[in-house]
Amino acid sequence: MKKAFSLLFTVLICCSLLFMCKSEVKATFVGVIEEVINDRAAFVYVTEAENDAVYGIIYVNLAKNPDETFKVGDKVKVGYGGTVQYTAPMVITTLTVELVE
Repeated sequence: MKKAFSLLFTVLICCSLLFMCKSEVKATFVGVIEEVINDRAAFVYVTEAENDAVYGIIYVNLAKNPDETFKVGDKVKVGYGGTVQYTAPMVITTLTVELVE
């Protein structure tokens, strides 16, 4: 009985942690790709941002959309978790990235 309770408790804790780790887009911005790094990342200049939360140049992980080929000059919409590392350039946790027409 004690083993079953311990196993059930462990499974519930693991499921809870997995549920809490699920990332959702909390903020977005639109920008223009200034430089592409190895087809997997880019420096993006922000042109429109929600509540002016981000500005300037931001490092973006392009690998979040492997089906798209990005190049310098492309306009992109980027979704992120809302947290910004104010370094030079700024760094975000990219959750989505898509081309904007």
